[in-house]
Amino acid sequence: MQGVRLPACLRYIIDLMNKVAIFGKKGSIAKYDLTTNKPIWIGEISPGHKPNIIGQYENYIIVFSSIWSGSKMVHCFKEDSGQLLWSRYQEILHSTMIPFVPHTHENYMYYMASSKEVAKLSWDTGRTVFRKRFKKPLFRNYALVIISDEVILFSKKDALIVNKDTGNTEPYPDFSEKLNLKEITTTLGNGVSFMSSIYLTHPQYTDGGAYGGGDGGGGGGE
Repeated sequence: MQGVRLPACLRYIIDLMNKVAIFGKKGSIAKYDLTTNKPIWIGEISPGHKPNIIGQYENYIIVFSSIWSGSKMVHCFKEDSGQLLWSRYQEILHSTMIPFVPHTHENYMYYMASSKEVAKLSWDTGRTVFRKRFKKPLFRNYALVIISDEVILFSKKDALIVNKDTGNTEPYPDFSEKLNLKEITTTLGNGVSFMSSIYLTHPQYTDGGAYGGGDGGGGGGE
């Protein structure tokens, strides 16, 4: 019935029964019901931008888009309603020299903003809580992993624990003593967008496709 909003649990059941997927095209993404041949919702992104990658974490849809001039943006929508939560320029969020792979804990994403910076961003508002530089020795590369409620940076030689409120780091010898860091090539921590990890490690900005994701892992440090 037009104008009546269905409860979330009922919409979820309908999605399971029907053929529902999320598609992207220039200027927008849409959650589309192929059974009824109607869009459930349509979400607009920045004019002229083309969605290249779509990932999902719980009720958050994250969209990576680009335009012919080279500008790249990140957008976040609610999966159930299509509400646009925020849009940010990708170069403001992180260095384009490294992949953007968010790890989630309590509705905040943590990620490497550059080879020597760790950042925290709100999934709900897109607000950067911190983007903090840490002391990185020359020729040492770090990866991020969340284990239980701990945010950890590790390389082949050492590990750091990140303060989730401030972004400050300190040595985490207990982690490196329990594991042979030189042998670690990848990790499976908490709250990682699987398809975002793959496609942003091997970005294909000229593609016009749209992809969805579940949970997955992150890479190892050097």
